[in-house]
Amino acid sequence: HWVGTWASSPQLVDKSSAPPAPGLANTTLRQIIHVSIGGRKIRIRFSNAFGATPLTIVSAHIALPDGGSKIKTDSDKPLTFHGQQSVTIPSGALMISDPLDFNLAPLSDLTITIQLNDVPELVTTHSGSRETSYIQSGAMVSAEDLLSAAHTDHWYFINGVDVQAAKDSAAIVALGDSITDGHGATTNGNDRWTDDLARRLHADKHTRNISVLNQGIGGN
Repeated sequence: HWVGTWASSPQLVDKSSAPPAPGLANTTLRQIIHVSIGGRKIRIRFSNAFGATPLTIVSAHIALPDGGSKIKTDSDKPLTFHGQQSVTIPSGALMISDPLDFNLAPLSDLTITIQLNDVPELVTTHSGSRETSYIQSGAMVSAEDLLSAAHTDHWYFINGVDVQAAKDSAAIVALGDSITDGHGATTNGNDRWTDDLARRLHADKHTRNISVLNQGIGGN
C-alpha cells in the first residue's frame, strides 16, 4: 500500500528560479525535503514535465541529512530505476525509482542527491521550496559534504516521495496559491501551515497514518 508522504507541484523554470552558476549541467544537485508519515520502504518520483528534451539522471542517492549540505554517510543508499542506476526521463514524463529499504521516520528530513550531465533546455522546478538546495560541479552523489556548492532556494526535478504504509494510511492533498505553498514560512524551518497540519495529525493516534501533500503554487 503505497502512500505519498511528500510532494511538490512541477513548474517551468523562469528567471527568478533559474539555477545559479555553475548551472545544472555536469553537476551534483543535493536537495532536502521534509516528509509527513514514515515508512521502511520508499520510492522517489522525478519529473521532466516541462523539459523540451529528455532528462538523464546519471546517478541518484538518498540519505539522512546532517545539517546544511552534509549527509550521514552510513545512511547513504543508491536509487535504481528498473534495476539500473542511470535513467533517462522523456520530455513531459514522470519516473518513479524502484522500491528501496530505508528507515524513514515520520516528520523527518530526507536528502536526495542526483548527478546530472546534460539537462533539458527547459527545466522543471518548484520555485517556492523554502528549502536550500546545493549545486556543485562534478560527480559527488555520496560525498559527505558539498563544500564548494552554490546555494539556491528552489527544487529541481524532484516531484514526490512515497512510503509503503499500513492499509489504513491515506493522504490529504492541499491545493492552493502561495499561502499553501508556504509564503512567509521560514527557509529550512518547515513551518508552512501544511507542516503544522502534518504534525497535528501525527500527534493524534487516530490520524497519525494520514500524510499531507503540499501541491500549492505561488500565484495559482
